[in-house]
Amino acid sequence: MLLDDDDWLIPCVDGDEVRQASEPDFLSDIKEAYDAEGRPLRLFVVGKKGNGVDFELTGEPEPDSLRRCVESYFHYWTDAEPPVFTTGSAGYAAAVAQAVESTPARKKKRRDPRG
Repeated sequence: MLLDDDDWLIPCVDGDEVRQASEPDFLSDIKEAYDAEGRPLRLFVVGKKGNGVDFELTGEPEPDSLRRCVESYFHYWTDAEPPVFTTGSAGYAAAVAQAVESTPARKKKRRDPRG
């Protein structure tokens, strides 16, 4: 799961998709990244020309942080409720990916109620 600085959520099915969804020039736009177990990822530029992206795990699972990212996306970009975290991180990640794919996104980001 990748969350950019506009609270847009990008679910990825595997490492190749993470690499494809991330562009070297826009890595600074990705504010959070997690694997299917809720472990945080660090994205970085690779390649002789700096034209590739790779990632590494940086810690233990953070399911609450992953859940907050998902809730943020659903709040700002959809009119639906996010999936409920009840099945563990891997099951949750799969449910989120399916919900993101099947839930219509808003044309404009909802305003932050805090101003």
